[in-house]
Amino acid sequence: MSRFLEGEKIYLRALTLSDANDEYLSWLNDEETTRGLASGIFPSSLDALKKFVEGISNKKDVVMFAICDKANDQHIGNIKLDNFDWVSRTCELGVLIGNKSYWGKGIGFEVCQLTIRYAFQDLNIRKVVLAVYENNPAAVKLYEKLGFQHEGRLRKQVFEGGQYFDKLYMGIFAEELK
Repeated sequence: MSRFLEGEKIYLRALTLSDANDEYLSWLNDEETTRGLASGIFPSSLDALKKFVEGISNKKDVVMFAICDKANDQHIGNIKLDNFDWVSRTCELGVLIGNKSYWGKGIGFEVCQLTIRYAFQDLNIRKVVLAVYENNPAAVKLYEKLGFQHEGRLRKQVFEGGQYFDKLYMGIFAEELK
């Protein structure tokens, strides 16, 4: 497959219909993998996943990448930029490292840094924003490490695991990226 962006450990390529497989589906239906994400609230099926991937690849306002391990070409997650505001030059970041064996190895930092640089340098975006739930402290720590600043909080906004959690809004400008 064609590599679009390349980092030290990973590369990014277009998400394809062949990526919509049982492994990807298992990420979406795994409570631990989707904890603190908007995904995973309802069960997913392979047919629904295929329709999603097909639909996303045809959208002009979404940039969705498959995250792949450089050592073995394995698809381990996805990262996207969407909700573009071309007048204000902003967009939103979303990431899912689905393969748990890659957690805690710096992959999230590398893939976010690579994608955010692409947004700033190639798409002429001036600010990248995101939303993260407070019950995902590893993600909050990652975004802070990248240089994201806290910009807002919706108190008790999301319901997960029998509890309500705050939804945090964070943003970064090019000069803040670490």
